[in-house]
Amino acid sequence: MRVIPISSFRFLFLGCLFLLSGCTGVYEPGDSYKGDGYEAVVVSVDDDNQPVIVMSLDEASTLSADSAMRWAEGTGEGWRLPDRSEMSMIDRVRSLINTTLERKGLPPVLKDATYYWSSTPCSETHTYACGPDGVGCYFSENNSSSYRARAVRKVNGNVPGEAE
Repeated sequence: MRVIPISSFRFLFLGCLFLLSGCTGVYEPGDSYKGDGYEAVVVSVDDDNQPVIVMSLDEASTLSADSAMRWAEGTGEGWRLPDRSEMSMIDRVRSLINTTLERKGLPPVLKDATYYWSSTPCSETHTYACGPDGVGCYFSENNSSSYRARAVRKVNGNVPGEAE
């Protein structure tokens, strides 16, 4: 008869407890994320490596700023156009996000002369647009200009750097 050490039972017990608790593991920016009825890409995580902001796999192109905001909000409950700081987060982790998007056969974000709308207005007639390959989110563009859009949503906790 083989004797199983107590430490093995402890490991088995903790593993079962982990599965029963509904814990889904840890995430990093760029990881795929499956929400309730949608799939997205992780943009930011909290201190416990749980997703905070995720980005839609869907993309809209050649929209005005107002149309882009309506499109993002129309993708479902909680979805919206990212603000300027969130677009900066996306820009910082774009290579990780783009690896996932390209693996899924989807167009990359902030690459190859593609510009994206943020939800941050500069004035009544201008909104910040974000440029490709590290250019940043510094462009004040006329709201009637045509750029791409990706929706984001908050799924958990506080955005890193956000006051609680």
